[in-house]
Amino acid sequence: MKAAAIHPHTDLFTYMVRSHQALGDLYDRLLEAMEADAPNLRELWSQLDRGLMSHMEAEERFVLPSFARVDREEAVMLIREHGQIRTLLFELGVAIDLHELRYERSCELVELLRAHAGREDNLLYRWADKNLDAALTTAAIAHAAG
Repeated sequence: MKAAAIHPHTDLFTYMVRSHQALGDLYDRLLEAMEADAPNLRELWSQLDRGLMSHMEAEERFVLPSFARVDREEAVMLIREHGQIRTLLFELGVAIDLHELRYERSCELVELLRAHAGREDNLLYRWADKNLDAALTTAAIAHAAG
C-alpha cells in the first residue's frame, strides 16, 4: 500500500476504511500472484507487511487506548487479533523466504484480516470519528500513512 493512495487530510473513519480497502486490494493482488507463481510475490508481501504494521501500530498507539476507556473488552479483543495477525504475517513471511508459502494458509490470513477490518470499520472507527481527540486523530492518520 502506498501512503499517497489515500489522502491524509480527511476524517479518521474515512481514512482507515479506505486504508482497509487498499489493503484488501493488496491481498487480492498477492493471492493472484501466488496462484500465478509471479516473480513479484516478495515485493507484494513486503508492501502488505509494511502497510499492515503501520496501520495496526497507528490504532494501538493513538486510537485503542482511548477506546479502551469506553469498551475495554472490545479493545483487548482487537489487540489480541492484532497479535494473531502479526504471528501469521511472520509465519507467512518466513514461508515466502523459504519458497514454501501455501495458498490455503494465505487465505486464512486474508479471512482473518477481512473479519477484523469489518469489526474495526463498524465499531472502532465510528466511535473514534465522533469521540477521539483531534490531535490523536491527526497522529493516527500520519502514522498509518507512513
